[in-house]
Amino acid sequence: EDCYWSRGNGWVFAALTRVLDIIPENAPHRQEYLTTFKEMAAAIKAVQRDDGFWNVSLHDPDNFGGKELSGTAFFTYGMAWGINQGILSKKDYLPVVVKAWNGMVNDSVHPNGFLGYVQGTGKQPSDSQPVTYDRVPNFEDYSLGAFLLAGSEVYQLAGRISNGWMELD
Repeated sequence: EDCYWSRGNGWVFAALTRVLDIIPENAPHRQEYLTTFKEMAAAIKAVQRDDGFWNVSLHDPDNFGGKELSGTAFFTYGMAWGINQGILSKKDYLPVVVKAWNGMVNDSVHPNGFLGYVQGTGKQPSDSQPVTYDRVPNFEDYSLGAFLLAGSEVYQLAGRISNGWMELD
């Protein structure tokens, strides 16, 4: 079966976000990266779960279909950044970002600050299954950086909206 791994796709989406953030407007491949970023955002948006997360496997919800924080955090980071930069439509992507952020905060954060639903070390969706809230390694710090990246962009987005720099509609 084809492998569309949430965390792996998250790494790519976050890398595109970082590249687009630093690459000059006139760089030779910028438009190619921008097109890929927008295409990935649309594809990722289409497979978001009702609880705000993305599955371990983006391809098949019945095959390693549990929620996973790493990919969810990377996708949230990239989409929030895209809205903040005016690259992604606020109308289309803000509900996705809000649902993802609320899902992560409400379902993944332990009282002691650890994060749950973090797939352990591996190279594909089948590794470290099943992904859980409270079993080692599924509450280790592997997703902490991605979660903080998402939080920083969501915070900036919320500030733009509350300060009137960006309209909600």
